Amino acid sequence: MKKQAWIDYEKAAEIGIKVILGILVLTVVLGTIFYFLGWFNEAALVAKKEFGAKAALSKYEWFVSQANGIEKMNKDISLFEARTKSVDEQYKGYGEDKAKWPLHISAQYSREKQLAIDDLIAVVSQRNNLVKEYNSASEKFNWRPFNSRKDRPKESFM
Repeated sequence: MKKQAWIDYEKAAEIGIKVILGILVLTVVLGTIFYFLGWFNEAALVAKKEFGAKAALSKYEWFVSQANGIEKMNKDISLFEARTKSVDEQYKGYGEDKAKWPLHISAQYSREKQLAIDDLIAVVSQRNNLVKEYNSASEKFNWRPFNSRKDRPKESFM
């Protein structure tokens, strides 16, 4: 005859509760650890994105490109200033007093002079915008190390 086993249900319930609480505590602890590891992983990804070799090269090339664009605009401004002066030189033969010029010559001079001034203002405006972008990027914490010029260009040309 087999011996009948008596099951202590209270003890089994107590063990079950301890197991469930242990699993719950383990889940909370592991979840917290993985949560903070996720923060470290995200920080590492951001650092790689902003300071990695590819980002460094891209930012340095941007600064060089902007600096070259600013230098080109400075030369263009000199050309447009010379063009503005050359309009005066072309019409010098008509005399100093523009009121005595023939009407069609005066109108033609005014158009050419205004066009030269408008072109000069447009180039100066483009140059000033490039400089503002360059100087603004120079101030950013994550762009400063890649700046190709230590002396920043003047913000306003005129």
